[in-house]
Amino acid sequence: MADPFIIAAGPAPARGAEGRWRQVALLAASSALGDAPRAASALAATLLALDHPDAALSALERADAADPWARWWRVLAAGQSAGAEGLGVALASARELPAEGPDGREVRRRLADLHDELAALGGDAEAPARFAVLGHRARPARRMLIGGRSSAAFLVEPGWESLRLVRLAPSEGPALGNRAHLGLAELIGAVRRGESGPGWEVPADAPAAIDPERMLGALREDPAARDRRLIDLAREVAEERERLVAERALLAEERAVMEAERARRPRPRPQAAPGPARVDPVAVPRTSGQAAALLGVDDGAPAAEVERAYREQITRCHPDRVAGLHPAIRGQAEGLTVALNSARDLLLGRAPRRRAQRASG
Repeated sequence: MADPFIIAAGPAPARGAEGRWRQVALLAASSALGDAPRAASALAATLLALDHPDAALSALERADAADPWARWWRVLAAGQSAGAEGLGVALASARELPAEGPDGREVRRRLADLHDELAALGGDAEAPARFAVLGHRARPARRMLIGGRSSAAFLVEPGWESLRLVRLAPSEGPALGNRAHLGLAELIGAVRRGESGPGWEVPADAPAAIDPERMLGALREDPAARDRRLIDLAREVAEERERLVAERALLAEERAVMEAERARRPRPRPQAAPGPARVDPVAVPRTSGQAAALLGVDDGAPAAEVERAYREQITRCHPDRVAGLHPAIRGQAEGLTVALNSARDLLLGRAPRRRAQRASG
């Protein structure tokens, strides 16, 4: 059976302090009267958003030990406590537990991102962390509120070269991670320029005690206050939409620049496939010197030597020897045969066969 208190409370944490205090009342009733483990995890999330980590840890004592989100809220509660002394131990312990199912994998991703973010804030310039500037205050001590890709928020003391973690701050929920796009060097550069992001309220160095009147006031909320909260929510959604549109336009502009650069690059010309090797034809000798050079004998050599040289070379050009070779090689062999015949006839004083046939005809 569905727990009516959890249904009435809605997704935790709600937007705005009044809505969160109303959730605290409803989820606390559910923890006492209804589905205690499920309500305890949501109650812890709401209390952390209100910056009450000690109360959140008390609520988590009733949470299901196998709930991955309870593990995440315990880490945030340790980090939001004054000084955040137990944050490292809580994070290491949570990362050792197995992660099963979609919720378990999402919590594991957040824990890994939080580990990288803490390493970057500790001075590790190689840590793959991303941040966003959320707010700034100058008094009583200068502090910056930044958000990480893990969706955790950090209260830091800004310096010219580094940022010192004071403690974790209340987070606005999973959507906070969508704002984180700055590396550590870019984040410090933004701090140097005095940027304050959307100007969120920067919390104190230590969480405040619970005020029951805030919860009772939320339960007595009049319709006008509810309408104002809805208007504020609509404005926040519109601002987020405008930011996303601006980011999309910037990405489209960068893509257009990259495509223009790619179009300006000279395209490599396709190389033609290598064709058959070119073989120079054998010239038919016109003089006795050319004929003797082709046969490899001296000009004026005896007829017997000319015949012997001719037979040795003509044997190499026989059609049977070149039958299986490349057509270009067979063509050269045929041309060489014609040239050798002409060289022999020229040195032996014989008329070419075609001329002799024409003469006899």
